[in-house]
Amino acid sequence: MVYFADTYATTANVRFDTEEEEEIEYHSDWNSLQDSLDSHKPNTSLGYGDSTTGSNLYKVLKKFLNNGKVSICGAQVYIAVKRYPDESDVSDIISQLRANHVFVYIVVDSIPSGGSNSATLYEMSYQTNGYCVFASGSDLSNAFDWMTYGIPWPYQFLAQNYVVSGSGRIEIPAFKTPVPSDRANNCLFVITVQNHTLDNSFVSMNYTVASTDGSYSQKFPSDDAPPLYGTSQSEWFYVKNGSFSYEWTIDYHYNTDEPQIIECRLYSEYYHDFLPLPDF
Repeated sequence: MVYFADTYATTANVRFDTEEEEEIEYHSDWNSLQDSLDSHKPNTSLGYGDSTTGSNLYKVLKKFLNNGKVSICGAQVYIAVKRYPDESDVSDIISQLRANHVFVYIVVDSIPSGGSNSATLYEMSYQTNGYCVFASGSDLSNAFDWMTYGIPWPYQFLAQNYVVSGSGRIEIPAFKTPVPSDRANNCLFVITVQNHTLDNSFVSMNYTVASTDGSYSQKFPSDDAPPLYGTSQSEWFYVKNGSFSYEWTIDYHYNTDEPQIIECRLYSEYYHDFLPLPDF
């Protein structure tokens, strides 16, 4: 994260859910960020010490949104959550995030240390064209690693959400990337398969990202593709020439008819305007 953050004018970090609330620290260079992270490592002895108190995440996030120090337009917020918040209505925060095009990316431990409401976390990420991953153990850390790989690929050029059930196929229409026609580059894609902790209703998901001329294809699952970590899977696909078009086909299988949400995201190093947000 520190290495990637050097491409940004300003970074910030803060620990939440500490008994004595900590202040957000802002940085203009990566050395300052590194020093702050090194001196503010996770420390359970500073926490609430119970399993009932809800997280103060939204209080801290409000401080960031109203910081008066740095612009928040287009900011990317990365959050790792062990303790769930208790709030059931955070529409005011979501509205402020959307008004400033702030992307919220969250990894949520499927085994909470306290709190009661994880649904608002997913809703906040969904409504800002970010995404939310539910996982535990090594899957949680791997999912967060892949999430932060998006820091140097900041320009989102596809954000689609599909409500599905049972079994079927999603065919995302042919698209072009922001990569210039005379360049070759990688783009990052992300897919999430449930809006809550992975459960037995999920059976499988596979996909293909392929160029329309048939010269390139990336498949999941495959030997060279990272696995599903909790509820998300991420990977790069190679763009050999920005003038080529690509298609993304997803096959899904759930063993119930309950609605499920599949989120699809694509990112590039090259500039792209903000995409439309979901209805809110």
